[in-house]
Amino acid sequence: MLDAAERLLERGETADFSMRALAAEAGVGFATPFNHFGSKNAIMQALSARLIQRMAAQFREEAADGDAIDHVLVMGRISVALLLEKPDVHKAVVGSLGIANSEPGPVRQNSRELWSLALGDYVGVATEMKALAQSVLADQLAFTFRGCVSFWIAGELQGEDLAIAFRSGASALLLGFASPSRRKDLVEQIKRL
Repeated sequence: MLDAAERLLERGETADFSMRALAAEAGVGFATPFNHFGSKNAIMQALSARLIQRMAAQFREEAADGDAIDHVLVMGRISVALLLEKPDVHKAVVGSLGIANSEPGPVRQNSRELWSLALGDYVGVATEMKALAQSVLADQLAFTFRGCVSFWIAGELQGEDLAIAFRSGASALLLGFASPSRRKDLVEQIKRL
């Protein structure tokens, strides 16, 4: 059903596609999407979770060298590249998650776990900042990434600018936590971006 939902979105359907259209596309009975997911919002959350799982899997496959700061920047590159593989689908999915819902979904937790994976053991973070970084940095990276993606969805960032926007924002955020040996590199990177 998730593949069918992606196909509908690829063909230009919005996140408002009908459950009847989804059932027909998936080749299942009309009630099956409702029985399995409960709502379109739950389908979009499942598509988001699947995308985040793909980001994490690709990150693990690449096994990037370096420290936590390098890993965060690699995760950003991977995440943007996956979003841009199917921009219309991912804009619809992520855009639909911004609609108020009576019950919060798992998106924030999934995002936090993704950035926690990238941060790993926090090597590259200043020793005196490690405890604070462990308590706030994964969430703040998720917020930074989601903010950049929101501007991309709104058309205020082009696809080619999305990676630069995240890299710049993440570098600025990481600068406050970086060990002294990493700060100069981050400052230079921010200036270049």
